[in-house]
Amino acid sequence: MPNELFRTVAARRSSAGHRLGAVPLSVALHAAVLVAVVVIPLIATDVLPAPQFPFVLELPAMPAVVLPSVPAPRPPRAVFASSGSLAAPVVPPSGIGQEKGLATVPSIPDLKSEDVGNIVGSVGQPIRELEPPSPPPPPKPAGPVPVGGKILPPRKIHNQVPVYPPMALAARVEGTVIIEAVISTTGTVQEARVVTSVPLLDEAALAAVRQWVFTPTLLNGVPVPVIMTVKVEFMLR
Repeated sequence: MPNELFRTVAARRSSAGHRLGAVPLSVALHAAVLVAVVVIPLIATDVLPAPQFPFVLELPAMPAVVLPSVPAPRPPRAVFASSGSLAAPVVPPSGIGQEKGLATVPSIPDLKSEDVGNIVGSVGQPIRELEPPSPPPPPKPAGPVPVGGKILPPRKIHNQVPVYPPMALAARVEGTVIIEAVISTTGTVQEARVVTSVPLLDEAALAAVRQWVFTPTLLNGVPVPVIMTVKVEFMLR
């Protein structure tokens, strides 16, 4: 029994020693193969193997460029002048002379400042200075113009005394009636209405005012109708 154990241990030791000896041999073998495959081809650079498949770059063919044809210039045509007198000359003139067949215009002498406005024309009549056009007349007003400011009240040239009404006399009524009157372009009273009333005296005041006559009122030299207020007083004596 002890002999068998000794043999087993000895066999194991011999197997382990065999394995330890095979490792360096394997490393040396792999190094030799690596040197033969990689290092030797790198050192031998003088001989390079020819490529089996050469690379050829093929470019597509460029299309042909067609240039447009340019027409040849035409030769100048001969110009024949007509025999008329108004035809343009073909040969350039040698100099500039006086034109014929044209009416001569008399030259204007030098003018002085005092002669301006008395220029004598070709027909012998003096030419007057141009005057600026007169401004258009102002438009006429559409209706009666109230008196005031530049519009002066018209002057009364015919008066009519009002008739005292009998009822107002019997009642001894006095007062002042204020009337708004429209004076026409001829000076007559066109319209009249009571502004301040005295009941028993209004009609008598209107009848008297309608017979009054005034001077026409002018606006920019044109007669215009005006509107104004007048007073009619009634007093008992």
